[in-house]
Amino acid sequence: MTHRLALPLGLSLALTLAVPLGAAAAPASAPGALPGTAVEAAAPAAVAADPEPLRTVRVSTSAQLAAAFADALPGDRIVLADGEYSMVKLADKAATAEHPIEIEGSTLGGAVITAGQLEIARSSHVVVRGLTWRNASTLKITASTNVRFTRNDLALTFAQPADPTSARHWLQISGEGSGYHRIDHNSFHDKTVLGNYVTVYGGTTQISQHDRIDHNYFGTSPAQPENGGEAIRLGVSALSDSSSFATVEDNLFEDCDSDAEIVSLKSDDNTVRHNTIRSSAGVVSARRGDRNVIQGNVFLGEGKAGTGGVRLYGDDQVVYGNYFEGLRGSGYTAALQIDGGDVDGSGSTSAHWRVHRATVVHNTFVDNTSNVEVGANYTYPPVDSVVADNLVVGTAGPLFQELKQPAGVTYSGNIAWPTGAATVGLAVGPREIRVADPRLERVDGRWRLRPGPALNTATGAYPFLVDDVDGQPRDRRPDVGADEVSDAPVTRQALERDDVGPAAP
Repeated sequence: MTHRLALPLGLSLALTLAVPLGAAAAPASAPGALPGTAVEAAAPAAVAADPEPLRTVRVSTSAQLAAAFADALPGDRIVLADGEYSMVKLADKAATAEHPIEIEGSTLGGAVITAGQLEIARSSHVVVRGLTWRNASTLKITASTNVRFTRNDLALTFAQPADPTSARHWLQISGEGSGYHRIDHNSFHDKTVLGNYVTVYGGTTQISQHDRIDHNYFGTSPAQPENGGEAIRLGVSALSDSSSFATVEDNLFEDCDSDAEIVSLKSDDNTVRHNTIRSSAGVVSARRGDRNVIQGNVFLGEGKAGTGGVRLYGDDQVVYGNYFEGLRGSGYTAALQIDGGDVDGSGSTSAHWRVHRATVVHNTFVDNTSNVEVGANYTYPPVDSVVADNLVVGTAGPLFQELKQPAGVTYSGNIAWPTGAATVGLAVGPREIRVADPRLERVDGRWRLRPGPALNTATGAYPFLVDDVDGQPRDRRPDVGADEVSDAPVTRQALERDDVGPAAP
């Protein structure tokens, strides 16, 4: 059987190519052989990023796969031959970093899951690698630690439920004591029913902690009639006062239109950085929880209706070094919305909590329908926030808007360049918002600074500001906006499809 990755990635990667995902060991007899499976013992190896297995268990049928799961031991590498399988549960397996349990296809994507459900329960140090998922069940990581889900291709085949508000979350992390998982180099695409691609829950009072979601492709998620279709959601209202310490980085989101929140943060102390969001009708939303950092992301609306950037609620959120271009949303989906709240300091965990002490610095906005908005919705305007050293360029509408009079927002060192029918939007002095042509030029698909009025004129000093959106180091007195004029090597660029997903480096 020939399988191809059903990736919308512009790749012509035939998976009949033998792309080995694990090291092949020399055949040898081994104790504990499973009926009908080929078991290979491997000599002890030094601990490495991808440790050598203690034994390799090769399976080619669903029955063999179930038997391998039931009898799995630390150090097993369970290798699925190309073909179709019904997936089963893996439970109560305490592996280690030196000797994980690895489950992988013999070639990249050649093993196709068409039925059953994966749940990894009460287990540790499990790796699931290189499978194609076309089944109609969610994937679950439950009350486990150190699970890695990597280089998989998912286009789940859910039927439309009778209740259109019933959500199907594709990959769900939950359970007491959950943490230290990595979801990386996967492709999630072609969602057709309500639900999140990745949902992170936890136990009764504590969200899963220290999870990393990186180098994934999230795409082709059409609009849904109900709320609840985020690409990634970190938390839920009941857990929103707990710290997640999750990192969402280096992912590409494309045509993710099924919710106005593409990434929804409903917990404390998360970092969303270095992602690229293209033609997606929504925003990264600090929806509930405090002390989240949104850093160095590239938002490209490409003229699509409803495309937005960042929306804030809660305390001590930090937004810096992001690039926003061609976004066509406003209000909930403005390029930047420091929103109003409907509760202040206490209230329902599902409410929109008033913004206190937001820090929004060194971002670049170019050609957006609505750039910096303050207090568009709800009752309570933001309090004690800082909007500084941002660069805003546009040809229409006010570049800065206060829909409600904020309580103590400080503007400092911003540069605005309104042309055409655009206006600055606020009657403030040049120390707050300076009108000047930043002399941008188009380089490698983005607008970048040239020497001019933005060069070395930032007014603030922020210890977290060490590099720009391209990964170039900041000067002692940095430039205004997300870009630093520099001869240093560019180490980050807007992500393309070949940069993420199962076949990416």
